[in-house]
Amino acid sequence: MKQSFATALPRVSLIGNPSDIYGGFGLGFPIWNWQAKVFLDHSISSTEEIPLFQATREVFSQHHTVKQKFGLRFISDIPLQAGLGGSSALVMAALRAMGKAHGLQWTWRSLADATLTVEQEHLGIIAGPMDRWIQAQEEFLWMDFSGNKTEVLPINTLPSLRVLISSKPGRPSGFVHAPIMERWSRGDPQIKRVMDAYRPLVEQGRVALLAGDISTLAECMDRNFELRASLFSIHEEDQAMINLCRRHGSAAKLCGSGGAVLALMKSKEEWSALEVEAKGAGITVVEPQLFKEVS
Repeated sequence: MKQSFATALPRVSLIGNPSDIYGGFGLGFPIWNWQAKVFLDHSISSTEEIPLFQATREVFSQHHTVKQKFGLRFISDIPLQAGLGGSSALVMAALRAMGKAHGLQWTWRSLADATLTVEQEHLGIIAGPMDRWIQAQEEFLWMDFSGNKTEVLPINTLPSLRVLISSKPGRPSGFVHAPIMERWSRGDPQIKRVMDAYRPLVEQGRVALLAGDISTLAECMDRNFELRASLFSIHEEDQAMINLCRRHGSAAKLCGSGGAVLALMKSKEEWSALEVEAKGAGITVVEPQLFKEVS
């Protein structure tokens, strides 16, 4: 077995989260600002691995026989607990690395499904397919989670965006979703009503994006946050970032389950005042890198 490593990217939800867990719709894209890199290392043993990798190894063994001894180690600069898909990136990079070393050719769907299995069934995380579909394809996607369909959209249609990251980590996604999932399982009509509202919202946002209608796209992003806030408790740090964006004329929504916010200027794209206030509050502002740098 040759030495092997693989990578995976963080992702940003444009519109649709958190409806993916509930059979909804979504728009989202990967970003190249950070990455998770996982190595197969023959100098360490599997007993030294973090629990996430031990679970990943177990799922991989269901797809391919593992004969040689190795341990998994990683390097990741994806912000922790920021709702950017950092944990799923680690799982996916590990599956890619083991697949590469063993000659296993993942399809994007089998890779996404295996990643979700690790998190849901082995780690007990309440999660949906959005992160994994985007990370497996590494494309800007329109996604139908009830019909299991995706469509690749041109990423150059995205307007100027910013990601705001709190200095304090957000809450784990499973913790955020647990009470809502419990209500969904009981057939709570409010949960169904809100989740059903994401389908037309995502379609409206998709049409606006492809038409270059930034104003309507911004309205869809704001509406996405309001829908979420009607069900989920919003962490104080997240609400502060949303409020900051709106003070400066920007639409804003959570990138994922909390810890980072996606911002879109509704009119003239002038970010300087927002960035100055954010810096003063200890908030990092990053322009999403939509394309891989050519070395």
